[in-house]
Order: sequence, then C-alpha cells, then structure tokens
Amino acid sequence: MLLSLDFHILFVDDEQDALFSLKRYLRNEPYTTHFANSAKEALDLCDKLNIAVVVTDLRMPGISGLELVETLQRLYPDMVRIILSGTEDITMIIETINSGRIFRFIPKPMEPERLKAIVKDALSFYRLQIEHREMTVLAEKQKRYLTRINDELRQTTVRIRESELRFRAMNDAAFDPIFLIDPNGIIVYANTSAETTFGFSKTEFLSMRFRDLMAPEHVEEGFEHTLLTASCMLQECQIDCIQKDGRTINVGISVGKVDLQSVPHIVIIARDNTLRIQEEKSRMHLLKVQQTLESQIERRLLQSNTPRNLGGATISHFMLSSGHLNGDFSDFIVYDRQHADILVGDVMGHGILSALVGSGMKSIYLRTIARKSFREKLPDLKEVVSELHEECIQDLLEIEIYATMLFFRLDLEKRLLSMIDCGHTASIHVHAASGTYSLLKGTNLPVGMVEQQTFEVVTVPVEYDDIIVIYSDGITEARLPDNSLFEEGRLIDLVMNHRHMGSDRILDQIRKELASATGSDTFEDDASCIVIRIGNE
Repeated sequence: MLLSLDFHILFVDDEQDALFSLKRYLRNEPYTTHFANSAKEALDLCDKLNIAVVVTDLRMPGISGLELVETLQRLYPDMVRIILSGTEDITMIIETINSGRIFRFIPKPMEPERLKAIVKDALSFYRLQIEHREMTVLAEKQKRYLTRINDELRQTTVRIRESELRFRAMNDAAFDPIFLIDPNGIIVYANTSAETTFGFSKTEFLSMRFRDLMAPEHVEEGFEHTLLTASCMLQECQIDCIQKDGRTINVGISVGKVDLQSVPHIVIIARDNTLRIQEEKSRMHLLKVQQTLESQIERRLLQSNTPRNLGGATISHFMLSSGHLNGDFSDFIVYDRQHADILVGDVMGHGILSALVGSGMKSIYLRTIARKSFREKLPDLKEVVSELHEECIQDLLEIEIYATMLFFRLDLEKRLLSMIDCGHTASIHVHAASGTYSLLKGTNLPVGMVEQQTFEVVTVPVEYDDIIVIYSDGITEARLPDNSLFEEGRLIDLVMNHRHMGSDRILDQIRKELASATGSDTFEDDASCIVIRIGNE
C-alpha cells in the first residue's frame, strides 16, 4: 500500500505570492509538495517525478491552466487534476469538470482547510485508481493462471487415461509375468507373459490365489504372508513355482505396492530364471575362454622365461595377472653367462591395443639387438634404445599412446649394472656390505610421450650378495581393503627384512605379503616383480 509520504503534489501558479502562501499552508502535510510558476516548468517536473496530484491556476501567461490540464490528461491519465481560479471562470470550469478533465475546482481566494481536504480527497482517489489497476492486473493474472491450471488438469486427466491404457498394453506385452494381487492374496490381473510362463489362462488366474502358484515349501514358510504384509518394496528373491502341467520353474520375485481406488494392492513381477541361468552359464563360459585367450597372449607375446644359466647371479620373476589383458611386458636377453639385458615395460591403458603395442615394442627391441649382435662387443645400450625410439615414435604419437620402459644391462664380469629408465618405477638396490638400500631412477620420459629426447645411461657398481628389485606400479598401487595403497615404503621394508634370503624366497615373500595386505590374488593392474641376487650361481 502506498503511504501519504510517497505522494508528490504539484502546485502551479504564475503569482509567487500565491505559491508562497501554499507553501506556508501545507508545510506540515504528510506528502511532498512541489511548486512551479509556469505550465512549462510544471511539465518538466512531471517528466522527472511521479506526480500524483496537480493543482493549477487557470489563467497563466503562455500555456493556460486549461491547456496544461488537457496535456497532463493525455500524458499521465492517472494523475488527479485540480483547477484553482477565480469565480469569473465558473462556466468554463463546470464544463471541464463535467467532461472529466479535472477532479475538483477550488475558488480563489482559497480557504486553507478546504484546500487540504480537497487534496486529501484527490490523494484517496489517486490511490483508489492505482489499487484498482493493480487489482485488475492481478485478477487478469489469476484468471490466466486458473485457465492454465484447468487446461493442465484436463490434459493430466487425458494422460492418466492414456497411461492406464498403455500400462495395461505394456504389461500384456512385457516379457516377464506380472500379477496384481488384492489384500486377500487373490489374483485380480495377470498379463500375457504370465499365461505363457505358467500355462493358465487369464480367466483361470482370476479364480486363484498367488499361493496356488508357489511350491509347497514356500507356502509352508509363510511367504504369501510376507508378500501381503510388506510395508515397502521387497528386494528380489528366488522361489520355486509350479506350472499348470506340474513342472517346477525358478523365478525371481520383485514386489511393490499400488493403491487402486484407495485400496492397497500388491504388484508382483515373476521373472523366469531359466533363460537367465542359461545366459549366465554362457557368459561365464565366454569369460573363461576370453581369459584363457588373454592369458595365452600375455604369456606368449608379452612375457619371457627367466634365465637360469647366468654365472654369478640368480634371477627370479613373477607376473600376477589382473584377470584382463594389459600392456605389461618383459624380456631377458642373455649374451653369455656374464652378460644379460633385462627389458621391462608398461603400455598406457588396458586391452588388446596396449597388448599389441607392448608386443610390438618387444619385437623392435629384439630386432635392434639382433642387428647389432654380429659385433664382437655387446650392443651399446644407448644406441639400442635410441634406435628403438626412432623406429616407433611416430606410430606412438599418431595413436596417442606411450609406454614406461626400463632397460637393464647386467655385467657380472665387471660387476656393473647399467640402465636407461624411461618413466618406470624406481628399482631397489640393497647393498649387502652396509645393509642399506638406494633407489635407482633415471631421468628420461616414457617412450612415445615426446618426439625428441636424449637417453641417459645410469651405471652403478654391484657387489657380492647385493639385491636388485625391479617392480611394476601394479604392486605399489595395489589397493588395500581400507582403500589405501600398498606403496613403495612397504615394499622396501619387506625386501630389507628378507634381504638374507635367496631371490626365489624374497619373491615368494613379496607375493604372500601382497596377497595378505590386499586380501586378493588378483589386482586392478598386472603386478610384476624381478629379484636379482648377485653371487654364485
């Protein structure tokens, strides 16, 4: 609601004394007053302010009061207009009042209290006009809203009818049997699939209770009472039912509740498990065939046999498969009893593409070694890796895939270990003499990540009884039951605690601890580990 203080009243008179008197009369009134000594000034104020009432003298130079009233009526039809004039203009004023152009006439000389009362009436009239317009707008809005609600209600009613028809048609066309059961357990509706599955007609169903379809043991267990008294939807459960010809079928029962005409009913979906059991058997068989095939691919293409003919070192190796095909690969190149290369890699991602990339990189590595094997000295490790990178980098960049790789060269004659590390996990070097360990880590990026890189060879001495442990991130990132990771620190502690054992027993301890900590024999990623112990064969 508009307050009186919100109203602006404009007085127009070319006589300054008259305006001064008006200011004095109205100085304590609860509205804002404005004063103009010409029609032009009045129009300017009306353009800037929201004027509710205009009180104007009739006779003014330039634009007369009557012309001002006519202009204001055209521009601001809600504005209340009052004429202030002498009695000599009474005939013209009466005509103006009758035509609706002005609200009241105040004769000069004016009486202050009479003036205040007329302005008060004008403000009430102005407020009434505003409220009437607002109510008209609100009524029109509510009318449109009610019309829309009625239209939506009619459309909803139509949709409900159509939905009911579709519901019945859908249920009749559903693959699974559907029953509607009343509070007494009597079947009041059964779809076409129920007829096909159980062998009864819809008419026969309507004279049966649902318990009549159950195997006797479920009736004795009170399963029908559980269905009828359940307060909410039950999870699917398996029961045996009897077909019309006496055969038993296993079905999965899902139960829900609906209200029909304010009466609670039970909806039962009885899924025939016969096909699902056959499908599950077929799926498991296909999965087994797939795992066997992937295992063969992994064993024959990605992994190699561990060498046993080195003089001065023992090497043990395991690879625990994740159960699906990955890109982990390894290979061993034995030049003689004193010299061997070890290749370990992990291609980004999973699946057949990663496996093929891993197999391809192994082939390139072996082919590069073969090209250089006619020389009297060992192939230069840096040259081998550089040529491998040059041969495969464009293909890797094109298919947007990369591989972490570790190239190890074991020189037992000179007791040296050289390596080029391309983004692989750090290797653990246990120093037997001091009982300490260090981590072997190179600086190169994974192969396939950048087009140009210079490969750096890291060479370290190895002593009698030293241990080298090479492992994949499938070990350190194996997830424990509390969702934490196995982590590198746990592996280091494990190796240090069993550093006096042979390579086979250390490897066995790692495998056991991994299975114990994770509670599983399979992991999200392939877990591989190589343990090298320097010493007599």
